[in-house]
Amino acid sequence: MLSVLLSSLTACVSPTSPVDSLSAKPIDPARVLAYQEPHKDYAKVQIIRDKGFLASGCYVGVMYRQTVLARFDVGEKAEFYLPEGDWQFAIVSDPQGKGLCGVSGNPVFETQQIRKDKDNLFRISFGLYRRPRLLPM
Repeated sequence: MLSVLLSSLTACVSPTSPVDSLSAKPIDPARVLAYQEPHKDYAKVQIIRDKGFLASGCYVGVMYRQTVLARFDVGEKAEFYLPEGDWQFAIVSDPQGKGLCGVSGNPVFETQQIRKDKDNLFRISFGLYRRPRLLPM
C-alpha cells in the first residue's frame, strides 16, 4: 500500500518528458484552431506536447497573438504557419474545458524566435517549475 502511495505521489510531481516528432501522434483536426494555411512568407512551426502523468487529464492550448492555436492532448503534435519574428507564446488551460480543466490563472508569456531558415520545433513541457511552458526542442 505504501509503495502504491509513493509511486502515485512521485508521478504527480515528476516532470513530463519530450516526445520525438516520429513518435508523436497527429492532433485531431477538430482541435486545431488557427494558422493552418501555408504562406510563402511564413515559417512552418511544429509543436509537440510532452508525455507523462502531470496534467495529463486535460487538453492545453497554445496561445499566440491572443489566439489559441490548438488544444493538445498528451503526446500529440501539430504544425502551424506563422510569420517570422520574435513572438510571445503561452500555454493556457483548455478554452473549452469544463471543471478543473477550464480553470486558468494568468498565462505566462515567453518569447520564442520563429525563422523560415530553421527548424521551428517546440515542446509543451510541464516541469518542476509548476507551470506549463513552450520550450524549443
